[in-house]
Amino acid sequence: MNTKKIWIISVVLGLIVACFVYVSVFSKEKTSSPASIAVGQDAKEKKDQKSEKEKEKQAEKELALLREFSNPIEDVSTGKRAISIKVESQQGVSGFITPNSMVDVIAYETTKDDATKKEFKSAILVLENVKILSSGKSSDNKETALQYETVTLEVTPEQGVVISLAAQDKDGFYLMLRNSKDNETGKSGIKQTREVIKGEGTEQ
Repeated sequence: MNTKKIWIISVVLGLIVACFVYVSVFSKEKTSSPASIAVGQDAKEKKDQKSEKEKEKQAEKELALLREFSNPIEDVSTGKRAISIKVESQQGVSGFITPNSMVDVIAYETTKDDATKKEFKSAILVLENVKILSSGKSSDNKETALQYETVTLEVTPEQGVVISLAAQDKDGFYLMLRNSKDNETGKSGIKQTREVIKGEGTEQ
């Protein structure tokens, strides 16, 4: 067998082997691709199902937090807070307070001079031009809300600290109802003090 025949046979065998390898690899890739696609789709479906379940759980939580308010509250402005204070009829402007009313808040306190044994009652203007968010409790009907014993104010965090501290005094608060067009401020901190007359009650 001469060299030329050997080369021809080698080339033919090489082509046959190359074709066999190509067909084997191509068939394997073709077979495995659908499997990979199927696995990917299964993973995506599972992820979507998990996402849907999480959304459903979140919706259930939000629904559980929702309550029907007989006496709704106005929306609190951005950066502000809502705080409630206790008032009696005359302290709360005899029931004329309504949501969106603007008021000034007076805090009362009673002090005692240990040296003279005298008692003094003070009134201080602590907040000015504050918006009323609601009067009464959330569960009050319209009629009961008119006979409120609490009012909810819209305040800044700093004002909330002031009002919460003043609320610790047993003498409580008085509200002064403002004209809707009156925006004047600058009198906060005004204070008046007088001696409690002997025999005069210190409680409202």
